[in-house]
Amino acid sequence: MRRTLLFLLVGLAFIPSVALSQDTSTPAADQSGPETIAAVVNAETITEDTLSAVAALNQIFEVVFTQLPQSFGQALLSTPEGTTFLDRYQRDVLDQLIDSRLLVQQAKELPIAVDESNVTEQVEGRLDQIMQQNQLTLDQIADILEQQGSSLDEYRENLASTVREQLMVQGLQEEIVRDATMTDEQIKSHYDEHTSEYTDADGTITPLEDVRDKIFDTLLQQAQSDLWNAWFTKVKDEADIQILF
Repeated sequence: MRRTLLFLLVGLAFIPSVALSQDTSTPAADQSGPETIAAVVNAETITEDTLSAVAALNQIFEVVFTQLPQSFGQALLSTPEGTTFLDRYQRDVLDQLIDSRLLVQQAKELPIAVDESNVTEQVEGRLDQIMQQNQLTLDQIADILEQQGSSLDEYRENLASTVREQLMVQGLQEEIVRDATMTDEQIKSHYDEHTSEYTDADGTITPLEDVRDKIFDTLLQQAQSDLWNAWFTKVKDEADIQILF
């Protein structure tokens, strides 16, 4: 059981690096190779193998057929309702993959710099977490990865790629929203329009100065969210996205 849990945990931790390291040289129209293309994002391909890996279908099916009633698995795979559900689930995952590729592409275009020492620290932290949760040593994890046809070095490299791109996207978001700000007039207007929120049961109204920082943080977060959403909507509208799944 412990080895099964580790397999799932290691597999899930490995998935993002697979998804975020696609070969961009495969044309959208060329599907004669061994891998079928699920989508193309600005000439960068996402294969159906990657989609299945990120959706964790093998893990899902393992749980369905080993821990749930047999009739559930049959209904999931052999009825129109079940297959429609699986297709919808995979399409939702594909949409997330497309969004992640767009963000990484934008981060690379700026470009966003990443502190490699931070990458290394996070990679080792995730490995430590796996070891602690499964009560295993690094050598034991390396043995299990070898049984899966991988290696600890390869796992570290893939995980580092994932972490690096996550940090790039974080830096991208900070860059996009850094000009968001709030004026005193906006804070005062919000306070006046929401006076009831700052009034206690006795009818005492909290002075503006006592809640100014709280209002500022709330409005700033909303402004940043609006900036980010508007920016990403424009990026996605202008992107060349082909859905082939």
